[in-house]
Amino acid sequence: MERRRTRRRVAAWSMAVAAVLLAACGNAAGHVSHGANAAPGVSAHRIVVGSIANITGPLSSDFAPIVSGVKAYFSMVNAEGGVAGRTLDLAFQTDDNGSPTTDLAVAQKLVQQDGVFAIVGVGTPFFGAADYLAAKGTPTFGYVVSSDWADKPTLFGAYGSVLNYSTVAPNEARIAQDLGATSVGVVAYGVPQSADACEASASGLRALGVNVTYTDVDFTFGADPTADVLQMQQKHVDFLVTCLDVTGNIAFSRALVQNGMHINQLWLNGYDRSTLKQYASLMGGVYIGVEHVPFEAALAFPGVYPGLVTYLRTMEKYQPAATYDEVAMDGWIDAALFVSGLRAAGRELTQAKLVAAINHETAFTADGLTPPVDWTTAHNSHLPPELPLCSAGVKVENGQFVPLSVPGTDEVYSCVDPGSTALVPARAGTPGA
Repeated sequence: MERRRTRRRVAAWSMAVAAVLLAACGNAAGHVSHGANAAPGVSAHRIVVGSIANITGPLSSDFAPIVSGVKAYFSMVNAEGGVAGRTLDLAFQTDDNGSPTTDLAVAQKLVQQDGVFAIVGVGTPFFGAADYLAAKGTPTFGYVVSSDWADKPTLFGAYGSVLNYSTVAPNEARIAQDLGATSVGVVAYGVPQSADACEASASGLRALGVNVTYTDVDFTFGADPTADVLQMQQKHVDFLVTCLDVTGNIAFSRALVQNGMHINQLWLNGYDRSTLKQYASLMGGVYIGVEHVPFEAALAFPGVYPGLVTYLRTMEKYQPAATYDEVAMDGWIDAALFVSGLRAAGRELTQAKLVAAINHETAFTADGLTPPVDWTTAHNSHLPPELPLCSAGVKVENGQFVPLSVPGTDEVYSCVDPGSTALVPARAGTPGA
């Protein structure tokens, strides 16, 4: 993939670190024999897998929908006959309550007792089982919000397994320049997962000639943002970049409006229709970065993004409550990568063959939902310097999310070279290119 973005992942981690997390045991029922052929959970007619998600713990709404995306994709594939004559069975849907200790415990049960072939749909703020699953060689697919996934060849994140904050700034700078911003503010929580991202943004924006006049990367979770807003007012800030969760973003928007500052903002989190419905009056002019093809592109650009149409149609059929949830999209992409690997590995299936097949994939797009992900490099931080940095996003206009696009085209991915804000052509295979 041309970039390793943080998007809502920064906010998910920030909120998780700031919140008080409660630990409880997850539950799963049943048992599948490992067998002796390095293909636990595989029989003549089915492939048994599990999932691990924060279903009932704090922040569950930010992670639990990943399972809905996996289930919908599996339902679609099974309705078409499965893979090589085998149905996909998400038999063990475990809950780690957002606790790293419980996460490890349920992973051990899935592998050692339940005998799953893979874990498809990891959605948790603290991935305590990462090292264990990597050591076991269990193919694992999920939503990356931490560095636990990196440099582990059996662990696969929906958009790559690396978080790289440094790739975000060029597209942020392009938006600021397009808006004619003359004074930019940057705000983050005082935890590394939030502060590091916004510090990288501020540094990158300055290097690209953007006038960053105000930074606060030590904002306290839940605090009143008025003091920050008044200081930004003195600095004549006309564009704000935040690395916060939705609650923090809305608090800043409210304080800005109350102090007469009607400015554009760029959020890494908040692409949620229920949030927009509730806070439409505070979200006008907000830009939000998105890693997949934005949901609204299906109507805005009919016929251009068939993969998105398939996703929307299938989710509405099998998991309608989660259709427009980004974490459900992560689960769908995880399931698509898993199935792509199964098909490449063939009928004589083993875990090692599945992993090898995926790690030879150089342009995975989840059937046209993301820019190409090169799994020969996507486990580590080494990005080929010749590849452009591509970004999708939406803007809030008249109470609606509107997909951004390259001017004069229906391409939702805007691409720039590292160290530049000038638009360049997207890599071949990028949806809409």
